[in-house]
Amino acid sequence: MIPVELDIQFAISHPDLTSERITLWVQTAVSEATKAYTDAGLSVPYAQAQFTFRFCDADEAKALNHQYRDKDYATNVLTFEYGIDATETVSSDIIICIPVLEAEALEQKKTFLDHAAHLCIHGVLHALGYDHLDDDEAEEMEGLEIDILQHLAIANPYLG
Repeated sequence: MIPVELDIQFAISHPDLTSERITLWVQTAVSEATKAYTDAGLSVPYAQAQFTFRFCDADEAKALNHQYRDKDYATNVLTFEYGIDATETVSSDIIICIPVLEAEALEQKKTFLDHAAHLCIHGVLHALGYDHLDDDEAEEMEGLEIDILQHLAIANPYLG
């Protein structure tokens, strides 16, 4: 099992978001992504992971999205990947906007926790090098998200 160091920050909180839940989602994502490497016969490029999760309001998310992506709106999740250092530690800051998460969950007829789990896993996979810039990358990343969520007894977020 890959050791994961996790710092969780709540600029705003939600009663259902607990450190225990977030830790479970992140550890499951790292474990399953690592298993995907080994199942494909590839060497795992990291030996440990270090993530900071920050749950924020729409103003903060909009400011960060504007500053770093030149987009003028609050987005659901932002992942700042810092790569893998000399100690084989992958590190990243992952920002999740609670109001956008809540609105999307309602809009998509998902529970808040199921959508929160998906966004956390999505952010972790970005930190581990996955992306969805083209169709093949998107298919691979979405497939892994579905598998990880299934391990957590959460339905496929791309159906419906």
